[in-house]
Amino acid sequence: MTPAKTAAATAVLLLATACSARGAAPPPADTLIWATASAPNSLDIAHGFNNASTLVQAAVLDSMVGLDEHGRPVPRLATGWTQPDPASYLFTLRQDVRFTDGSPLTADDAAFSLRRHLDPSVASQAASYFTMVKKVEAVGAGQVKVTLRRPAPAFLSVSAIAWQVVPRELAEAHPKDLGSPEVGTLGTGPYKVSRFSLTSGVVLERNDAYWGPKPALRRIEVKSIADPETLRLAVRSGEVDGTGDLNARDARKWTGLPGVKTIFYPGDNISYLSLAVGNGPLADVHVRRAIAYAVNRRAISDLMTAGHGSPAAALLPAPMLTALYGSAPPPLPEYPYDPAKARAELARSAHPGGFTLAVPYAGGGDTGTVMQAVAADLAKIGITLRLEPAPADQYQSRMMEHDRLGIQFVSLSYGTPEPIEVLPDMVSRASAQPQGFNFSGYGSAETDEKLDALVSATGEDAKAQVTALLKEIAEQVPYIPLFHTDNAVALSERFTASLGTWTTDVFARIRPAGR
Repeated sequence: MTPAKTAAATAVLLLATACSARGAAPPPADTLIWATASAPNSLDIAHGFNNASTLVQAAVLDSMVGLDEHGRPVPRLATGWTQPDPASYLFTLRQDVRFTDGSPLTADDAAFSLRRHLDPSVASQAASYFTMVKKVEAVGAGQVKVTLRRPAPAFLSVSAIAWQVVPRELAEAHPKDLGSPEVGTLGTGPYKVSRFSLTSGVVLERNDAYWGPKPALRRIEVKSIADPETLRLAVRSGEVDGTGDLNARDARKWTGLPGVKTIFYPGDNISYLSLAVGNGPLADVHVRRAIAYAVNRRAISDLMTAGHGSPAAALLPAPMLTALYGSAPPPLPEYPYDPAKARAELARSAHPGGFTLAVPYAGGGDTGTVMQAVAADLAKIGITLRLEPAPADQYQSRMMEHDRLGIQFVSLSYGTPEPIEVLPDMVSRASAQPQGFNFSGYGSAETDEKLDALVSATGEDAKAQVTALLKEIAEQVPYIPLFHTDNAVALSERFTASLGTWTTDVFARIRPAGR
């Protein structure tokens, strides 16, 4: 992404310094109370690769590489790196870094922390990020060598998201439950965990031994508030100081809250329908195309973003599309809302008279709103969705196990400008296994080969390969892109923050007003 485009995609919150009089006395100035719509389920990215969990992970666990405001890789735990050859990297580890229990960070810890994602027994949710990695080894006391299967320009960027460093001894002792409330985790980041409960939330305390700049906040309390209106009232009353989980479609309710500043900025995300290509009628491409024509995507986008987002024409987040194509994305097969064309496609299928499909979904919230709209659209062409609501946590767990997949509403956020971060999630066979994000099940040896080739591609060659994959997805319709949503933060005037599209360490960007 060019600096000019990043500047347009970056928002800086400059909030007032006055403290709002909203009833009860506020907590200390250096204590932040933050709310998330769902609770973190793990402080290990291998088993908690979701927004609520990675928010906390980024505050506790350092990565070897970071991203700057333009989405470019920069040193973190590694002071730098060289490339002995196009398919290998040699990282030099920062000296005198310690985990929060006082033990020293070693090159062996750093190497193992990446290597564990390659271990099938760990079943890491981040495994698809590192399919290009062949070997990881500590070289002496202070260096880590990563050997790739082939040159992979995106390796550094995805490392910034998923190469979180933990102590080898702890991770080996807990391959399945590292990061759980029972085991916890140890990091070298700006904060340490003083409490983690699935019910009562997370409490972070400043890591005074942190190797980097001293964090502005001394204490952070993270609690989950699932109901959107309850969350809004909690921010309004001052019960919590901020959240990044407000609904864009409810922007009018948030804008102008007393003592609260609300800011929107482009998010690296994509919301879409996933169609399980091995599930009964959905195995028929004409059925999938009929669904694509039948769903009024513009109406759903307008409903869900309320002007703080846009319809999605391709299965990549908007910042990635801009970084790759600028203002001229390639033409792809399109499915504008057209019930007549939908009926015509259905007539060409093995189910011309329509069918009924049971659809489990997370009741309430965005998922419920979208699935009800989709069900209403499909009913017009003879497809009946028998919606089966379930508690969000139960549904999420079942979906990650790939249990009873059919038509799913999925909304995923990413962290880099690299399409190779997204496409393996969508069409690799590895991601079609439990704990992977390929909920459609679409993929083959041929698509895996295309992904392998894309990993090594650069420049115009990379652009052409991404375009070919996007075209294949559009033609075969395992997914129906719906919309992109702006990121949004509501924050008490007691704080200021600087946030942008590529921000991962949210809490490190927040400070008491006037400091």
